[in-house]
Amino acid sequence: MNRTTTSVGQVPMDRLRSIFDGMFDGVWLVGGDGRTTYANRAMAELLGVPRNGMRGRSIQDFLDAEEWLEVEAFLARQRVHAGERMEACFRRADGTNLFGLVAGSPILTDDGTFVGTMLNVSDVTGKRSMDAQIVQNQRLEAIGQFAGGIAHDFNNLLTSIQGYTEFARSSLPPDDPIRADLDQVLASADRAGSITKKLLAFTRRQVLLPSDVDPAVVIADLVPILRPLLGDAVNVVLDAPLRQVAVRVDPTQLEQIILNLAVNARDAMPSGGTLSIAIRSGPPPDPERPDPDLTAGPFVRISVTDDGQGMDEETRTRIFDPFFTTKGPGKGTGLGLSTVFGIVAQSSGQIQVETEPGRGSTFHVDLPRVRPAATADPPEEDSEMATRTGVVLLAEDDAAVREFARRSLELGGHTVIAAASGNQALEISSSARGRIDILVTDVVMPGLQGPELAEQVRIQRPDIAVVMMSGHAENGHGQGLELDPTVEFLAKPFTVDEINRLVGRALAEARIRSD
Repeated sequence: MNRTTTSVGQVPMDRLRSIFDGMFDGVWLVGGDGRTTYANRAMAELLGVPRNGMRGRSIQDFLDAEEWLEVEAFLARQRVHAGERMEACFRRADGTNLFGLVAGSPILTDDGTFVGTMLNVSDVTGKRSMDAQIVQNQRLEAIGQFAGGIAHDFNNLLTSIQGYTEFARSSLPPDDPIRADLDQVLASADRAGSITKKLLAFTRRQVLLPSDVDPAVVIADLVPILRPLLGDAVNVVLDAPLRQVAVRVDPTQLEQIILNLAVNARDAMPSGGTLSIAIRSGPPPDPERPDPDLTAGPFVRISVTDDGQGMDEETRTRIFDPFFTTKGPGKGTGLGLSTVFGIVAQSSGQIQVETEPGRGSTFHVDLPRVRPAATADPPEEDSEMATRTGVVLLAEDDAAVREFARRSLELGGHTVIAAASGNQALEISSSARGRIDILVTDVVMPGLQGPELAEQVRIQRPDIAVVMMSGHAENGHGQGLELDPTVEFLAKPFTVDEINRLVGRALAEARIRSD
């Protein structure tokens, strides 16, 4: 440009340069051919380019082909429509993306001739990432609510299917060929139950038994299992210098997290490679993406890295969706990573992924760090616990499940008083003159919920034992299920042996407390 064209309005360009260089946003002047005539300091920094390397470069150099078509049309419109805005994705010098909100104004000579465009570029990369994360969280929450409802109803059905099949099988002679058919029904029901457990993990509704554990110890014990699971072509490397660092998590579920991430890594390395598991004292999760469920304080970061195929952006945004899979039909349920997501979230943690096509993937699992607790030998279970019997008040609104539970308990030698609701069970407890040794109740029922029923019954009968039954970890009001330490929990679906063993233990512990 000559001197007559280097002004905007009546302000000389020398004066404008000093103003522009003090601005936080980028200012980019391009001629009619799209080439740079001036860029302020902020614009050069946003693009990661030395300032003296901007002049003369076409704006097209910082855009992919599709984006350039939109920006080119935008620049053409600025000749007659000043002040229009658009969002554009620029390519930084290091290959990363800069999302910019761009406003344009025409640059005119004193006689009104168009000679270029002044672009004001605001960096909205962080906001765009946050907006995308909010949308992702809302989508996952909606999917989770739907999946959780299915899993809850399905667990009641599975309890009945498994239970009555078990009754039918036990009534047949040992050599009856129908027993083998019923075994297949039980095996299929068991596999279906494992799917509902994964759904509940994703929806944060499964029942966890957290304790203070050293993740390095848990994972080190798991490595010998991982190696044959992943095959000889995958080299497993554990980098865990931290010791005596505890996180509060269900140790079985921590193993599930690592196993699922390891299997995902194996599938991403069909020709073999290296799986690295590193444990570090990590920073709190990204402050720009706060999660109200996260526990404040220091975190332990478990990073699982593979050098496999990596993922594109579209795949990365969907990897935690239940039933989403990149594998062929019949080669996966698509629940592995969604299970990991749910377990981590329910454990007050966060999971993030770093990945690029052809450059592998790293999953960072951040779990709240706690003060290590003194180790103690686990208490020995009384050998008579499982054989204790008593009078059982059973509250279950599902008729098929109620009948199965009643017959199971009677087979175990218990006397059972069955109620179809929490309100009916409370009336029975209030009016019964004889003893009731234990309350076995569903958590979610119409009217009076299981936890409220237990609270009311214990006012009447302070020494009564309590067992809660449920297919998920909510209390009926959409809140997490928090059980009194004296309450036992029975997860649906359950077997005849499982309900009798748990009821026997609850009776024995209640009698110990009352002595």
